[in-house]
Amino acid sequence: MPIENILAHEDGGAGDRTNNKKVNPCMVYFSTPIAVCGSYAFGSCAGYSSPTQSAIREDIALSLAEYSVFGSILTFGAMIGAITSGPIANYVGRKGVRRYIFFS
Repeated sequence: MPIENILAHEDGGAGDRTNNKKVNPCMVYFSTPIAVCGSYAFGSCAGYSSPTQSAIREDIALSLAEYSVFGSILTFGAMIGAITSGPIANYVGRKGVRRYIFFS
C-alpha cells in the first residue's frame, strides 16, 4: 500500500477507506527521525545503569544473575507497553492517547 493511501486516513481506522485525499509524505519523513530518537532515548536509559552495576549489587546484595533479572524488568515493561499500545490507540484514537499522556 503506498504511503499516500496510508496517510490519507485522518481517522486512523483500519477499515475506513472513504477518504481518498492526497497527503504530502514530508510529515512521514519528518516524524521518522523523531521516532528513532525515542528508541535512542530508551537505549540510553537502559544502558545508563551499567556504570552503577557494582554499587547497586553491593547495596541490595544481589548476585550477577539476580541483577540481570533486575535489569531486564525494563525490557519486559517495554514489551508489554508495545503490545498494549496498539489496541489502546485503536480504541481511544491517536489524539485521545496523546491527551491522556499529556495530562497524566
